[in-house]
Order: sequence, then C-alpha cells, then structure tokens
Amino acid sequence: MKIPTKNIAFAAVLTGSTSVSMAAAVEFRDALDLALVPPEEVQGVERTDYLTLLVGDTFLYDNNIYLLPRSVVDLTALPGIGSNPNRKDYIDRVTGGLDAQWLTGARQSLDVDLDVDYNRYFRNQDLSNVSSNDRVAWNWGLGDALSGAVGVDYVRLLGGYANIQVYSPDIVSRSDYFASLRYQVGPRWGVFGGLLGTEYSVSGTDVSFNNSKSGGLEAGADYTVEGNRIGFDYRYNDSRAGNAVQLGNVEFDPDYREERARVLVRYALTEKTTFDGSAGYLKRDYPSTAIGSFTGEIWRASLQWQPTPKTQLLLGAWQQLNADLTSQTDYFRDRGVSLTPQWTASEKITFTATISHDIDNYIGTNPLGPTAVQTIPQARQDKLTSENLGVHYTPTRAIALTANVSHASRDSNISQFHYNDVQASVGVTYKFFRYGVSPDN
Repeated sequence: MKIPTKNIAFAAVLTGSTSVSMAAAVEFRDALDLALVPPEEVQGVERTDYLTLLVGDTFLYDNNIYLLPRSVVDLTALPGIGSNPNRKDYIDRVTGGLDAQWLTGARQSLDVDLDVDYNRYFRNQDLSNVSSNDRVAWNWGLGDALSGAVGVDYVRLLGGYANIQVYSPDIVSRSDYFASLRYQVGPRWGVFGGLLGTEYSVSGTDVSFNNSKSGGLEAGADYTVEGNRIGFDYRYNDSRAGNAVQLGNVEFDPDYREERARVLVRYALTEKTTFDGSAGYLKRDYPSTAIGSFTGEIWRASLQWQPTPKTQLLLGAWQQLNADLTSQTDYFRDRGVSLTPQWTASEKITFTATISHDIDNYIGTNPLGPTAVQTIPQARQDKLTSENLGVHYTPTRAIALTANVSHASRDSNISQFHYNDVQASVGVTYKFFRYGVSPDN
C-alpha cells in the first residue's frame, strides 16, 4: 500500500514562477493528514516491493515572473531585485527522482520518494536554484486493529512573489516530522491521533522573522459503513518564531497558538456521485498584542460525479482562514469555488481542466508584509481567478509526456496587488529503471 504523499499544494504556492491559488476543490492535506488517511481510501491497493528511478525535463514559460501590475515598468527600481531583471522568462527544470517501497514484514513497509530539480532561469539568472520534494515513511500495522506511520517530509523551493516587498531570491525550506496511530475498535468505529513537528525557514534576511518551529497534535474518531464516513478531529498547534520583529519602537515575537475542530463527512449519493466535506472552527491567538488574533468558521465541500468510466467532474467550494506561507501574519478569509473536468481518452491520454475563483478578505492586524496597516489605510480584498488546461500522455510504461497552459489574475482594491500571469509548460519523464509494479506504473 502506498498512500498519496507529496505535499503538492505547498510546492505549487512557493515556486517562484507559479501563481496558483492555495485553494482547490480537494482539501489540502499536510504530512499528518496524509498519515491519518482512513483505510477505506487505500483499500484495494496492492502492497508490493518496487523501485523506480527516473529523470525528466520540463520547459516552462512565464510572462510575469514577479507577479507585478502592468503599471510597474522600471523593474530595476524594485528593492532587492537582481541585475538586468525581466518580467518574462523561460525556465528549464531538470529532474532526478526515486520512488520505492520495501515490504519489511507483515503489514510493514518503508516508502521512499525523492525528487531533486535544477531550475535554470534564462533571463533572471539570479533566480536559478535547486529545489527538492522528498518523503521517507515507515508504515506499520499490528494485528487487525492497530496501524500507523512515522516519517519526514522535506520541501525546498524558491519563494513566490504574490505578497512581498523585497524581490531578492528567497529559498524556503520546510521539514515535517510526523507520527500517527489508528485503532480500529471494530469493523466500523475507529479512533486516531498523531504528532506533527515542523521547521520552517527562509533564506532572505529581511523576512527572517518568518523562521519558525512548531509542534502539533491531532485526535479524532470516525464511523464508516459501506464506504460512507462521518467523523470529527481536533488539532492544536504551537508555533514559535526564532527572530524578533521590530515594529516602530516595539520589539515582539510573532508566535501563535492555533486550534482547529472539524466534522468530516464522506457519502456516496449514487454509484456515480460522491460528496466529501468538512466543517468546523479555527482559532489563532498571538500572545503579542501587536498582531491581531482571529477566529472563524471553516468549511469545504466537493462533489465528484463520474458519468462514464472515462469522464468525471469535480465541483468544489470552501471557506478557509489562511496565512500566506511566506508571511505567517499575512492572513485572510478565503472563499472560493472550482470546477475540474477530466477525460481519460484512452489508457494513454488524459485531459484535465480547472477553473477556480477565490475572494480573499484580509482580516485582523497585520503589521508585517505589504499590507501593513501603517501604509494601507483600508481593508484589503483580493479576487483571484485561474484557468488551467493539461494533458498527460504515456506512450509506454517508461515514458510520460505532459503539457500545461494556465492563466491567473488577481484584482485588488489595493492597486499594487493587481497582476495577470500566463504560464505554459511541456515536459517529459523517463523511468530508466523499474523493478516491480508501483501504483503509478
């Protein structure tokens, strides 16, 4: 059994040449959420030994690397930007990776998933970087009732430019250490819990206040019958910053404590239609009065309809309280909807499209980042719209070809946050060594 593991949402947001919204129809899951995936989501996946070694190359074009409004003409005047900056750029991403699973005993396995990229920027050469997206996990089971996972996720990427004031390259690194435990009380009732430790750091000295370490715990229970699930979970997180922030004549630490409680539902309405949703409450407290605490309702719902074996449609809607990943005090209420149709034309070709729209209302007191209250008197509201079209083609088991084109725009009542961005990419992946049969083969 191999559970989907990669922290793709985090990766997409932080990539310097990407302006994809964090929100999606399918709820974002961090390392602990993935480790707590209920058994019905991985039933039927055969457990085998396998090892895949791969290389790849992706060529990308981005017409607004720094996500700037059209009114910005002289890029050289932007703080921290490199020499000879250019709004448009081409990026060549060379990838090497390893994907493996070793069965170490009955209901025991070691999963290793490693990917390293060299990202070469042709015009803004100071943005060239090495990124990585890796995971190592030991999945274990004891008898029929106990199971869990222990492991680490690591992501290293170029920070994005959606909400920044200084345009120098900023390498963002995040390590997640997790442990989970699930006890199946009977065929229908289960209780679960886990621990999550996170280390987050940025290379930019001007935003070093975002360096932090956090520890969290989660507990919950669920009831499952014939694939339908109802449950609840509670998570507590304690985040401590390593560097103090100077605001005027006041120095403070941007630490925070966060609580989240949710009800979880998964229900098959028909043989072809499934509803998946969650609803709850989130509360974040900053001990320092210089940063405003916030609370609010959170919910997410998705409806998956598969009218034919080769077509499916995913409709999503949500309200979340989020913080920009490169500025933990730059937080907002995000409401959005998305539509994702998919067509599997054959065993070798799949077409996917996504249309999404978000409305972000920035809330509380934000003394840091580009929406600082001392410089912007009115409350900030952004409207983000994105469209994406992609095709995945596998002419052989060893070769995969991809092509994507996307457009993203942000309208804001603060003119400096307007932007339009068009991206396009083509890529090839070659699995030059394959032992066993992986879920992706």
